[in-house]
Amino acid sequence: MRLVLTFAAVLASTPATAQSEPPEAVKSAETCLRENAANAVRASSGAADAAAFLIDYLCAGPVETAARHARSTNTLAMLREMNLSEEMGAEEDWLAGAVVDPVTGELKIKAAKSPEAQGGLMAMQMMSSLFGGGQNADPRPIALRELAGRLVQDARTRQ
Repeated sequence: MRLVLTFAAVLASTPATAQSEPPEAVKSAETCLRENAANAVRASSGAADAAAFLIDYLCAGPVETAARHARSTNTLAMLREMNLSEEMGAEEDWLAGAVVDPVTGELKIKAAKSPEAQGGLMAMQMMSSLFGGGQNADPRPIALRELAGRLVQDARTRQ
């Protein structure tokens, strides 16, 4: 239970890490939004409808991949901050070599060998699904929602 509470507390306080170059998952979502904004405006009755249609339907896959990347990045940062391997007395560092796939957004962790590391990995996966959204109730990245809104506004102005 202590592990669950620690995980939740750290996740709530861990900010997303800033990167100078966005990962491929985010670039792909941005490209989809840019390419489909005019279509969303044509198919919708208003700006809010167009933005929702754009992000929730026309670009749902790439936006979800970008959201997964953000969740995985936050989860990995939080796990490294918690240093669970050491806290659990594990002889192996099961986060060594862990990465977030820049294209799929999946958290890639090497196979754990010791029972302690396997337990830590199971706990991490369970906690990530429970608390993966952090404080943001909307799982879609804010930057992509803002971009969708701006693109819809621009497309509506050009009509």
